[in-house]
Amino acid sequence: MHELEIDLGGNHWKMEKIRPGAGIKEGFHRLPSEYQGTYFNWNQASVPGDVYTDLQRAGELDDLLMGRNMHRARWAMEYEYWYVCKFNATEAMRGKQIQLVFEGVDYGCEVWLNGQYLGAHEGMFSPFAFDITRQTRFEQWFEGCNILMVRLDPPPRNYRRVAGRKFCFSGDYMPGLVPFGIWRSVKVRATGLVRFEAVRVESKLEGADATVEVEAEVRNLAFDPSEVTLSARLSGENCDVPETVQELACRLGPGPGKVRFAIPVRQARLWWPWDMGEQHLHRLDLALSRNGETLDTRSEVFGIREISMAMNPGFTPDEVENPWTFMVNGRRHFLRSACWGGPPSYFYGRNTPKKYADRLAMVREANINNLRIFGWHPAEVPAFYELCDRLGITVWTNFGFATQAFEATPEFLDPALRECEAIVKERRNHPSNIFWMGGEEVYFSDAHVDSDNKRIMEEVGKVVRQATSVPYGLASPMSGRYGQKLGFKSKESAHANEHYYSADEQTLMEEYYPAQDYCVIPELTAASAPEIDSLRKFIPESELWPMGPSWGYHWADITILKMLNVEVFGNERTGSLEEFVEATQQAHGIIAQFALEHFRRRKPRVSAVALCHFLTYLPDIKWGIIDYYGRKKLAFDHVKRAYQPLLVSLEYAKRRWRPGEVFEAEIWGVNDLHRDFKGISLEWRVLDPDGKVLGEGGKAIDIKADGAEALHSLRCTIQGREGAFFTVELALKERSGTVLSENTHILSVGDQQKAKQHCQRIHAELMEEKENLGKGYYRYHAELWNLD
Repeated sequence: MHELEIDLGGNHWKMEKIRPGAGIKEGFHRLPSEYQGTYFNWNQASVPGDVYTDLQRAGELDDLLMGRNMHRARWAMEYEYWYVCKFNATEAMRGKQIQLVFEGVDYGCEVWLNGQYLGAHEGMFSPFAFDITRQTRFEQWFEGCNILMVRLDPPPRNYRRVAGRKFCFSGDYMPGLVPFGIWRSVKVRATGLVRFEAVRVESKLEGADATVEVEAEVRNLAFDPSEVTLSARLSGENCDVPETVQELACRLGPGPGKVRFAIPVRQARLWWPWDMGEQHLHRLDLALSRNGETLDTRSEVFGIREISMAMNPGFTPDEVENPWTFMVNGRRHFLRSACWGGPPSYFYGRNTPKKYADRLAMVREANINNLRIFGWHPAEVPAFYELCDRLGITVWTNFGFATQAFEATPEFLDPALRECEAIVKERRNHPSNIFWMGGEEVYFSDAHVDSDNKRIMEEVGKVVRQATSVPYGLASPMSGRYGQKLGFKSKESAHANEHYYSADEQTLMEEYYPAQDYCVIPELTAASAPEIDSLRKFIPESELWPMGPSWGYHWADITILKMLNVEVFGNERTGSLEEFVEATQQAHGIIAQFALEHFRRRKPRVSAVALCHFLTYLPDIKWGIIDYYGRKKLAFDHVKRAYQPLLVSLEYAKRRWRPGEVFEAEIWGVNDLHRDFKGISLEWRVLDPDGKVLGEGGKAIDIKADGAEALHSLRCTIQGREGAFFTVELALKERSGTVLSENTHILSVGDQQKAKQHCQRIHAELMEEKENLGKGYYRYHAELWNLD
C-alpha cells in the first residue's frame, strides 16, 4: 500500500443478495463500521470478482461449469447484491483531495461511504470516481473505520439496450447467464488540488529519430488559477536509452485543462511486433508540483512506434475503398491472427494474472502475431495489453456492438459513445493496440440494414479519432450481401465461416476457401472437442458417451462435428468417445491449416487472416485450439505450423487422390520476415500410407523478404488402399542443415466426388434436424421434446 493510495481489492469483502429495492428499506446503506455488525454473516466475497463465483463459493450455487448448471443459476439474476468493505485511511492522506476510484463495475451500481450517498454509475468499461474528501474518517479502527457499501443492480437482460457499455451476452454461444460484479479494482487515492486525469502519448518518426508528443489532461480543484510545474522524465523501461527531463511552468484555470509538450528522441529504439523486431518500451514519469510540494504523479509505459494503413494491391476502386494493410513503423505487418475469445473466464472472479500470462505465452508459441478482440467479447483489461506489449503481439480491439439492430437515440448513443471514449483513453498508450473497430456482424441482416447501425459505427469512429491516432474500422464483415446493400464494396472483408456452418450448401474446404477473395478475413473457423480429462470437468459422467444434452449446452454442433470428420477421414469416427474426440481435433487442425496457409499464400493481396478462436471463456466443444483449462488441442500444432513466419506451404486443389492417380501440388514459400533468404534448400518427400517413399527431391532456392511465391511444382503417382492417408513432408534448410521451416500435410487416398456426396448427405440431415427440431441444441436429443 502506497501512503497516498489504498487498493481495496482482496478477499475481505462481504456480500448479500436481497430482492430489488429491499436493501434500502432494510437500511443496508446506513450500516456503521463495526466488528460484528449486520453484515457479519453475509457471504465472504472477493473484489475484483463476480457475483456467481461468490455465490458458488458460499454454496448457494452448484459448480457453474458442470452440465447445464449455468441455466439452473439464472434465478441469481433476479436479485440485487450489496458488497461491503471497511478500511482505514492513512495519515498521509489528511489534508489531501481524496477520491474513491472504481476501475470497472459490471453493470449498474450505487455507492455509499459512511452512510452518505456518493452516486450511481452504469457501464462496465468506464472507470468512475467520487470525491470523498469530506466523508473520509481518519481514526484507526480494527478492520477499518470507513465503511463502503456498493449496491449492484440486477444485470441487464436486453443487450440491445446496453451495447457498447457491456459486451454481448446473447447469441449462438452464450449460456443465458449474464455476468456482473465489481470486476476490476477499487482504490482510495489522495492528491493535491491539481491532479492528472488522463495522459496521451503519441510518437512521430523522423528518420532514425522520433518525437514523443504528450497531452496531459489535468484538473484544478481550486476556485482560482494555479501556477504549477509539470515535470517529465523519459527513460528506457526495458532498453538502455539516455534519460530526458523537461519542466514546464503552467498556469491552470479552475476545472479541467490540457498541457501539451513534445520530447525529441535521437536514434529512437522502436517497438515492433515480435516477428519484426524488438519490443523496446519507454517510461514516462510525470509530476505536478507547486512550491516544492508534489501534487500528483503519473507514469506511463509506452512504445515508440507509428501505425498507418495502406491499400491492398490487386483490387480495383470498385471492389475496395478502404486501406486494410497494416503498417508498423513503415513496414507491412501481415496479421497472422486469432480471435481472442476471452477473458480466460466468463466469470471474472476466476481470472488471474497467471492465466493471462500462460495463455498469452501459448499465443506466442503458436506463431500468432495478432489477437482480434471482437465485439462479442469485452475489451481486455490493461494488464492484457501490458503482456502483449512485452510479447510483441499486436491487438485489434472491437467495441461492444455485436449482431443486433441498434437505434441511435440519445438515450442509447450518448452514453455508449462516452463508454467507447473511456475504453480508448485507458488503452491507447499500449503499443500493441494497433486497430480499433466499431462493430461485430452489425451489417449481417436486413434488420441491420434498416437500423441505425451504420450511423452508430460512424459516430464511434469520430470519438476514436479525437482520442488516438491508431486507425479505426467501422465493422466486420463489410462485404457480405447486407454490407453491400449499405453501400460497402464487395471485396473489403468477409467472415469465412460458411464451411463450418454449412448454411446454404455443403462444400469441401478445397472448394470453399479458395473462392473467398477479400482484403482481410477476420474470421474463419472449425471446431473440436477438448481432451477427455477436460470434458469430465464439465460434462456429467452419464452424458459423456453417448453424448448427452450437456454437449449441446456447451456449444457442440454435433452433426457438424461428424460432418467434418467425414470430410477429413471418410467416416464419422463415432466408435468410441476416445476415437471421436481425437478425430475432431485432427479434423479441426487439418481444416484450419489448409485455410490459413491458403490466405497466407495470397499476400499482399490479403493482409490479414484470423482463426476463430484461440480460446473461449467457458468450457466448450467448439472453436478454440486450447480449451478453457489451458490445455492444447491437437489442432494447436497444425496452426503453429501454418503460422510460421517463414513458411514452406503446400497448395493443392483437392484432398483425395485415387490409387494410380498423379498427385499435383505447388510448393510455396511465404515470408513474413523483412529479410531475404538466399541459397537455402527446399526439400520434399511424399510417403504412402505405410511410410514408403513415393517421391522426394530438393533444390536450392531464394526467398524474398515479405512476400509469397511458388517454388516448385510437385507431381507424384499415388499408391495405397482407399480410405488410407498419404503424407507430404516439406522443409526449408540453411546450407548448414539448420531447419528454417518444416511442414506436413495429410491427404487421403480416395474419390473426391464420393466424399463430397457423403458430406452432402449429412448436410441434408443437418437441415432436416433444424427444420424438425429447431436450431438449438435440443435438435440433437429428440427425447427432450417428449418428456412423458
